[in-house]
Amino acid sequence: MELSNGADITGFHEEKYRSDKMVKCRSYEMVLRMMGLVFTLVAAIVAGTNKDTESVPISLVDGLPPLHLTLTAKWNNMSSTVYFVVVNAVACAYAASSMAFPALTGGSRGKKWTSSVLVVALDLTMVALLFSANGASAAVGLIALNGNPHTQWHKVCYAFKRYCIQGGAALAMSMLGSFFFFCLVLLLALNLYRTTLNY
Repeated sequence: MELSNGADITGFHEEKYRSDKMVKCRSYEMVLRMMGLVFTLVAAIVAGTNKDTESVPISLVDGLPPLHLTLTAKWNNMSSTVYFVVVNAVACAYAASSMAFPALTGGSRGKKWTSSVLVVALDLTMVALLFSANGASAAVGLIALNGNPHTQWHKVCYAFKRYCIQGGAALAMSMLGSFFFFCLVLLLALNLYRTTLNY
């Protein structure tokens, strides 16, 4: 009888310890989702409002004074930037809607495991999309900054400095957002591993 009571007490403490760890994990998850939401939202707004109008000198014939043309650089001039804005907007909307995910991963063990796998898959999809958008935007940004003499692509950041600075700031915000989503995947994968051990 005493052994049974001792086993019940031990089981109670183990269950309470698991419950406390689950609450702490969900708190971390909500913080990471909130940070991902904020940084992807800022990245989408900063990139989606990027526009710069400058007077650019263009030399047509050597020896003659250059012509000064008023040119405008907008975010939707490059398909990579459009993709960047769309992906960050999608990630932001997903982060906002996924705030209810911790409540969905409760319930029975089977339901919890299935829901956790689905959440990890969705979060991993957001990480892949953000990384691809960041890579595309960074590649085009480097060409705009340094040009490519082999393909005769001229650098443009010398003329549109504010446009390039704002684009770089949006890229930095998006990279931070993707970092928080990546940390979220690691956290949920670890939590999923612990859940499988309890079966």
